[in-house]
Amino acid sequence: MRTQTKETQSHLTPTNALEILINGNKRFVNNLKANRDLLKQVNETI
Repeated sequence: MRTQTKETQSHLTPTNALEILINGNKRFVNNLKANRDLLKQVNETI
């Protein structure tokens, strides 16, 4: 799972956002968990 920083958010298109949502929904439906390092994600957004 990729952290969305201000830089990546500013380049995000509606098509890319929809793709991210569709992929997340597929993981949810298939009960697959995303490996996350939440502390790392927080630190990347600072």
